[in-house]
Amino acid sequence: MFTLTEKDCADLKVEVLDGRMSVAGMRRYLVLILIVSGFFVGLSYMIANANTVGWDTLSEGWHKLFYTEFVLLILHVLVIILCWGNNRLNQKILSIAVVACTYRLAFEPYIAILMFSKDRGTYESYAPIIPVIIMCAVVFHVIVFRGRVKKRKRDAANLSSSQKPSNPKNKLLFPILFPLVIVSGSVAKNGLLGDLEVVVILLVVVILTFSLMLALSEFIIASYCILRFPSFSVNAPKLKKKQRG
Repeated sequence: MFTLTEKDCADLKVEVLDGRMSVAGMRRYLVLILIVSGFFVGLSYMIANANTVGWDTLSEGWHKLFYTEFVLLILHVLVIILCWGNNRLNQKILSIAVVACTYRLAFEPYIAILMFSKDRGTYESYAPIIPVIIMCAVVFHVIVFRGRVKKRKRDAANLSSSQKPSNPKNKLLFPILFPLVIVSGSVAKNGLLGDLEVVVILLVVVILTFSLMLALSEFIIASYCILRFPSFSVNAPKLKKKQRG
């Protein structure tokens, strides 16, 4: 990624300054994923306190994990509340928060899956599977990210393509993911599928994870541009004529 130049990412400038990765756009995104993240953390905690599991029966490691999740949620809320102004500092903090919170959202639902499996008495069946899924998701993310970087460098050779505004394929990500989360929540709450309940929720979570891995590639590149190139900053200093030429 460190080989990317400003020219390679020229098409992202519209998104960064006026689109989804603008200060307002990033705050909206963080609010959306806060809702989804809060849903999964709340669901995990609810199951952990159920009679079949029991908070007191969980190990100290599980307790620390839940406390960490609550602290991260509080930090998430503080970023949304405090980074309100349209300035460079807020823009940089929000861009880092978008990447960090997306990573967190991609993997924290597996805590809910493990709590469900404890509740259903199938923990030993799911505990070995989830690390494999996470490793596959990470490998997929690395492959996609490397591919996006290489594609940007190839496209930069064509001036006409580099001038076109970006058309991110992940703009429909949340309109698709929110119904999936609602469906999984209804299944979990009402026990509609009996023994297949955990399997269905796991499938929803896997779709969520791999979708977020796709979106993260562009988020990371956009954050990199915001942190490195002054022209991607809000209220960027105007270039002099000599610099433009």
